[in-house]
Amino acid sequence: MPALRLVPALGLLLAAACGTPPEDSFVAPSQRASAGEPAGQDSRGEACLTQRGTPLPADLPVSGVREVFCGGWTSAAARVVTLRGNTDAGTLDQLATGGLWRTWLDQRVTCATPQATTIAGGYSARLLACTRKAGGWPHVAMVAAGPNGPVLADGVATATPVMERLAAGQTVAAGAGQSRSAALELAVRRMAAESFSANDVSRFETLMAAGRDLNQLENFAAAEDAYRAALALQERVLGREDPNIVLPLLHLALNLAAQNRLDEAEVLFARAEGLAPRAADETAVPRLLHYRGLAAQRANRLEDATDYLRRAEAGYAALLPSSMLGTAEGEVNLLADPTATTAAFGLAEARRYLSRVLATSGHPDEAEAKIAESRRLLRQVGNAPGPMIARTLRTEGRNAASLGQNETAARQLEAAARRFSVAAPGERPEAMTLFLSGGRRQATGRRAEALSAFRAGADILRARQLALPVTMVLPYLDALEAEAQARPDQAEALRREMFTATQLAQRSNTVRFVQQASARIGAAGGDQRVSDAVRRLQDADQVLRDLFAERDAAPSAAIDARIAEAQQARAEAESEVAAAAPGYRQLLLSTADFAAVSHALAPQEALVTMLLGRKAAWVLVLRDGKVHSARASLGEAEAAGLVNAIRAGVIDQNGAPGPFDPAPAQALYAALLKPLEAALDGAETLVVVPDGPLLGIPFGLLLTGPVTDPNLGKAPWLIKRHAIVHVPSPQTLVTLRGTGAASSAPLAYGGFGDFSPPTPAQLLRSFPVDRCAADARMAQGLTRLPGTRREVLEVQHLLGAAPRDIRLGTDFTAAALRQADLGSRRILHLATHALLPGELSCLPEPSIVVSPPAGAPDADAAFVKASELLGLKLNADLIILSACNTGGPSGAGGGEALSGLARAFFYAGARGLMVTHWAVNDDAAMLVVSDSMRRQQGGASSAAALRGAQRLILDEAGLRLPPEFGHPYYWAPFALIGDGKRAPAVSAEAGSAPRG
Repeated sequence: MPALRLVPALGLLLAAACGTPPEDSFVAPSQRASAGEPAGQDSRGEACLTQRGTPLPADLPVSGVREVFCGGWTSAAARVVTLRGNTDAGTLDQLATGGLWRTWLDQRVTCATPQATTIAGGYSARLLACTRKAGGWPHVAMVAAGPNGPVLADGVATATPVMERLAAGQTVAAGAGQSRSAALELAVRRMAAESFSANDVSRFETLMAAGRDLNQLENFAAAEDAYRAALALQERVLGREDPNIVLPLLHLALNLAAQNRLDEAEVLFARAEGLAPRAADETAVPRLLHYRGLAAQRANRLEDATDYLRRAEAGYAALLPSSMLGTAEGEVNLLADPTATTAAFGLAEARRYLSRVLATSGHPDEAEAKIAESRRLLRQVGNAPGPMIARTLRTEGRNAASLGQNETAARQLEAAARRFSVAAPGERPEAMTLFLSGGRRQATGRRAEALSAFRAGADILRARQLALPVTMVLPYLDALEAEAQARPDQAEALRREMFTATQLAQRSNTVRFVQQASARIGAAGGDQRVSDAVRRLQDADQVLRDLFAERDAAPSAAIDARIAEAQQARAEAESEVAAAAPGYRQLLLSTADFAAVSHALAPQEALVTMLLGRKAAWVLVLRDGKVHSARASLGEAEAAGLVNAIRAGVIDQNGAPGPFDPAPAQALYAALLKPLEAALDGAETLVVVPDGPLLGIPFGLLLTGPVTDPNLGKAPWLIKRHAIVHVPSPQTLVTLRGTGAASSAPLAYGGFGDFSPPTPAQLLRSFPVDRCAADARMAQGLTRLPGTRREVLEVQHLLGAAPRDIRLGTDFTAAALRQADLGSRRILHLATHALLPGELSCLPEPSIVVSPPAGAPDADAAFVKASELLGLKLNADLIILSACNTGGPSGAGGGEALSGLARAFFYAGARGLMVTHWAVNDDAAMLVVSDSMRRQQGGASSAAALRGAQRLILDEAGLRLPPEFGHPYYWAPFALIGDGKRAPAVSAEAGSAPRG
């Protein structure tokens, strides 16, 4: 799906007493957000840059202040103040021990006695080893005899080399710092943090310009920050109902849509509907249609996209002179008419996107005509921005590719890449276009040129920590495998490159949630203070996201005040994390290379990662230091069909065992894993990284061969060969295992089960008949689960937990969960019903069901929502969610590895989850959970323990268990997500209904 970009004309601030000011496609340097200057690397090897800083108190005249930013952090890593005055030893001693700057420093840190030393260049200095008063983290300060006067500097310890260079007046060559996109993002975040509490309207134009630039660089998240801040400033001046705020409103909506946050974008588009017709900007209405068309294209609603873009085309055209709407060539001077300039660029872009929609929906002739019209219009206007010309070339190339004209497509895409290398060097547009051109060169058989393009694009993606859609990455894997076949002597190195390349593909939202949790654990390295600091930062980010969503729907001064307060809290939290765990951002954003993943795997483990394209898939196995690969002729749609067929055969619409058909489970195994059987043979544990719809099933129920016995317990299930751990990404595995730190929580267990259902009267008050009658009826079917009492009691006994460590029946309430000191428990067990979005239409969030408090007037407190679970502070090796659908598909229809519930528990602090993919039988659940805990108590890993329990049920089906227990409905719903390598450290401290 193409990225969404803005019409390249800036809407300037519309002062309340003025008409529409001129719009210009180009921004003077003074209007741009300062991107900063390179400052080399810090002691961790992360790129740093400097920007002009806020003056600090000093006893001598200040000639300059620089703030240092490293590794993508938006809080300053250091401050460097240059003074005018003498640099003799007495002056340095006086500045280091007293005066205004030292007083300011002492308010924030506690420092030891200054030590005389020298810094880079041989300059005399006084070094102060300090400790921050907030958190107790290391801090460094220095006073140096710089070449132009005394220099005062302080910052986190890792920034010491940068402070030395700046104090000594050393410069770093351009290009040695961060990319323009990263630096501009930093500048925007600093301005945005002040836009909800200030009335500095002079920043409006700078923020709009920065948003435009970031959008063109396809850094949509940072563009969102810029436009959100610009909108806040303009609303403060003009009022929230003034129609002339529509421009930043639309730009904000577009950048949300570009991040696939389509529901949030729709809220803003709806606001804009009432404003655009009354705006002074005549392009507002066609721009709204244009951007709605791009959002519809992003949602794959091609008919709607075509309709919106055609109406936008007509609206822009109505604002242009008739001389520009024919077929005549030659430039037309529009400098005197800024509205026409904006409309011309808008029309060119609308036609370009319409061309892509038409090509995708099977109208190649009209698509070719539209892109030709767009190109001609740009020539007429003249002085089109470089990225716009590059995007036009890229669209022509993609259209040619859709027609099978690979040679023509490759030439156009290469021309576009060259344009981007000048207009946006080292940024996502260049990387994406290089991958597209590589794909076309691979299709024409010119593999060497294809690999050159892929590798150049991959270098950019890794440097910028970006990803591309799976469909763009698969041709890179095709080229590498073909090269490995042609050059056997380099096959191993090429397949290692393949493994690394798989991580350039975009994964699901699950990865973000789980990687946040694993990065918090990795950064902490067992230090609870560090973990707490990182959690405060993550919570601050979550609070801001919620507030921004609230503001988009109903802006107010009160919300702005809360946002300003939350931004200040976030800045303080980030500053603390930058000092406590400077490597956190790298853990959060980086990918894991071949060596790191190999090191994380145990000797008898194999990692299996897979990527699904439209018509084919790649599966790679990493085992014993080697990579094995296989291409499968299985597309995403076919895989989704097989997954749905498996699930339909496991459980029917009434929640009972379904008519199991072995064929889909055999077909998935045959397509994905059978070609790699030799590489997997003998592995005790498979660490599986599924993709797309494959995330919706536990891999243990795949069938490795034909089913010859009606007793399904004797079928060749994959779980009989291997224990299985599911992880969202290889980086998650590396991060979780990198610390070697199990939970330090003092208590073994906390168990909750056998909830007491709300009464019909309580349910009716929570689900009114006029709006939620169907929900009330369904909720009445959430009956007691008496088997969960036995399950929790059995695990309590196995782990030697005390009676106070469990809550059953009416004691299992939301308040009991909050008061149970969950962060002190290494294993947390919740045995109850779970509800996912769509199951109850009036309950939009996934939830677990608990007992309502005594005397509650309604059932509201009986549903603990995922957003409430996010607020839990856990430190658990394992969380057992033995309930209906805690691990199955969320509202995305199978496109997520975990339900919103399971993601929330990971974020809250779980290292591993035992989840269920569908409603579970009480008796089977008690067997699986209790036997897993018994084996784990005996020293088995979580993965081996779960496998042993599932195999026990299969082996005993038809013997000591009813034969139907061989059906996967009973034994297969349980899956382990996260780190199954280490057994949690536990010790002894003082007629079944399905759950759903």
